[in-house]
Amino acid sequence: MADDVVGSQVADLQAECAEHARKNRFRRRFWRFTHAALGLPAAVLAGISGATGLSSTDARVPAAVLALVSAGLSAAIAFLKPEVHQRAAHARSRAYLALEVEARFALTQAASRGEAVPLTVYRNLLERRRMIIAGQLDELVQRIAVEGSHAEAEARE
Repeated sequence: MADDVVGSQVADLQAECAEHARKNRFRRRFWRFTHAALGLPAAVLAGISGATGLSSTDARVPAAVLALVSAGLSAAIAFLKPEVHQRAAHARSRAYLALEVEARFALTQAASRGEAVPLTVYRNLLERRRMIIAGQLDELVQRIAVEGSHAEAEARE
């Protein structure tokens, strides 16, 4: 409907979710690259420093420098925790994609009935977005599962 204000807000939310999902996919790739960019050199330098230190007594200083660089890279990995950021970005991306699908479904359902999108549907979508922003992804999954089981029970009745 042309004057479906709630529907236009749901459409905006759908576009916002698509953009957030795209950004989180980028973040996931960034943290995966960061992990590899720090971890691979740390491992290689640790091996080289060990081999260098064992090869001769004159190579002790270069071996020590390589070991220090390797330790620094390893410390950076431990401090930054790129694998944690990567998993979090992946989870947020999936949550935003799921919310985008829910918004698309609400718009499609309303259009197929020739009605406006109910305000309660929009409120539910906003609550889910709030949960994603707050990092309450586990609670969101549980909530969706409970709502899904209620909807299935109502459909059977």
